[in-house]
Amino acid sequence: MRNIEERLLRAAFEALERRRRDCASGAAQGTGDTSARLIEAGRRVFSARGAGVTVRDICTEAGANVAAVNYHFGSKSGLLAEVLRTLLDELLETFPLDGGVPKGAPVESRLYGFVFAFLCRVMLPGGCERECLLGRLLSEAFVRPMPSFEPYALRHRTDVRDFLVPLLAEIAGKRDVPGADSPDEGVPDEDAPAHDGLFMMMRSIVAQILFYNTNRDAIMAQRDGAPFTPEEIAGVARHITRFSLGGIRHCSELNS
Repeated sequence: MRNIEERLLRAAFEALERRRRDCASGAAQGTGDTSARLIEAGRRVFSARGAGVTVRDICTEAGANVAAVNYHFGSKSGLLAEVLRTLLDELLETFPLDGGVPKGAPVESRLYGFVFAFLCRVMLPGGCERECLLGRLLSEAFVRPMPSFEPYALRHRTDVRDFLVPLLAEIAGKRDVPGADSPDEGVPDEDAPAHDGLFMMMRSIVAQILFYNTNRDAIMAQRDGAPFTPEEIAGVARHITRFSLGGIRHCSELNS
């Protein structure tokens, strides 16, 4: 797993450096069609002042008519949802669900890649301090559902489930789970009683990762505000992976 970790660390450092360069160069303003300008302006304004900004604030920044937000996005909430979707897509492009670990890698490495990439998405600074608040808004949208963003949140949760449940089935040796051998078969519905053990393990792993997100303020206070480095995140990922592997392989839920 050491080679996998080194490769993921290099990718994390490279991603941070690209983000810092992009942030330093500044976002292009006044370009593209009205919809694109509103998304760019919304990203800047929401990042600077949070969700309490007015439609007029955004339209002034975008150089657009105040009716443009409702016309293109239905509401300010609809625009915020689109801005957050854009951010989520960027994070997943930089740190994909599989962490960039090949499908043929050992199952332990694939679980580590998932954990490491997830942690990077929630713990690494974006390379642009002015967008920290936007990241908080994204996290909030997952914790407290926002109707206009919920379709994107549901898609992401489904993608996480479809990736992780077959992986856990493989680790646990339960080859009868649909999707464990062939991703094209998908995975069972979360309500399926026969697979409660696997879904409980999925939730446990995700909860370990999200601890660092939901407790961000307390953790950062303990660190005097110092952000986590990729190496520190790798250490956290190793612990969560090893702890989870031990639990999966000795979990009585799968043998009941």
